[in-house]
Amino acid sequence: MSCRISWPTVCCGHPRSPCGAVPTRYSRASSPVAWGYAELAAHGGFIMGFDMEETDQLIRDTAHRLFTDQCDAETVNGSECGEAPARLQKAVLEAGLTLAWVPEVAGGVGGSLALGFNLIRQAAGFALPVPLADTLVASLLQAESGLAITGGWAALAMDGGDLPVLAQGEINGVVEAATGVPEAEILVMPVTEGGLIRIAVFAPSDVDVQHYESLAGEARSRVTLNSAVPDQLSEPVEGMTADGLVQFCALVRACQIAGALEKMGELTVGYVKERQQFGRPLGKFQAVQHKVADIAGESAITGAAVEQAIRMMSSHPAPFSGSMDILLPVATAKVVASEAAGKVPRDAHQAHGAMGFSFEYPLHQYSRRVWSWREEFGSEFYWSERLGMAVASEIDTHGSGKAATRAWDVVSR
Repeated sequence: MSCRISWPTVCCGHPRSPCGAVPTRYSRASSPVAWGYAELAAHGGFIMGFDMEETDQLIRDTAHRLFTDQCDAETVNGSECGEAPARLQKAVLEAGLTLAWVPEVAGGVGGSLALGFNLIRQAAGFALPVPLADTLVASLLQAESGLAITGGWAALAMDGGDLPVLAQGEINGVVEAATGVPEAEILVMPVTEGGLIRIAVFAPSDVDVQHYESLAGEARSRVTLNSAVPDQLSEPVEGMTADGLVQFCALVRACQIAGALEKMGELTVGYVKERQQFGRPLGKFQAVQHKVADIAGESAITGAAVEQAIRMMSSHPAPFSGSMDILLPVATAKVVASEAAGKVPRDAHQAHGAMGFSFEYPLHQYSRRVWSWREEFGSEFYWSERLGMAVASEIDTHGSGKAATRAWDVVSR
């Protein structure tokens, strides 16, 4: 099955249609943007004349329709109870969403970094019970290192700790919290050799894996490697560092937190409008209004910090380099997101009362996820320290005035 997305070369009525005709009227309903995800997956190649922004928007719209149609609260709760969301998994793969960061020449979508981060944020807003984020990052690492792309689900064997070590063709080390392993066809693992980063690929059955669940019920795995020989091993990847990998994954978690916080805000607003107490909706009480305002504020601040970090990373020629230009906005985003992950669930559950703790009501699916993501790839305490050390280093190098200006530019733009 090919997951490559492409558009037909027949005239769709768009002013830049490849057929060369000049239509008298452009019908948006007949354009690819209006297609459902089933139609989207049924074609192959990008429409000539569509730029990356249009392509990205089309895929974002497609993902939103797919998630809305197939990822309801029953599906999410059922997944946690052991019911595999097979229909959802198939739809996500067939729509090519897992290949958003894979170049067209490698059979992928060839989307921008911003597109992939947007998909990750959307998926978190639906508490998507499939490892889309993990597969996106794993596939990107394969593409960046020149390895073949499988197109199925991929696990990411990386947790922010020390990378496994490659020596004489064998890999040794432990990854405490690999993600997405139970569903995965392959396990993608960054390894270090003499300070250089290489990407290794294993079949999950070829390594020692112990499965467990995160606080949110998401699959996590402890992967142990004792003189393991990978199925695929890349050459050293230019412009990739261990710290750069951690920064990238930290931004992924910040994106997920931002998406979940937005959904928690929507749930809370909807609930306090409908729930009656003392003869009027809860939302009419000033104390509840303050809670809702706090949720909206924290969500907006988190979203802004994440968007800024995405812009900085997307414009950088080496997003895995771990450079100062990336560190400052990413650290800021993860600090803001992780702090909000403590505040927003508290306020949302207080506004919901007992209803927020029931398994059937979806709020807990988001609060437990942000509590889990808050700690992964560095908590707010870790990134606050990194941010402070980075600014102090700038002061030592360039003086206090330039360092302060640079830090302020990053966090205020």
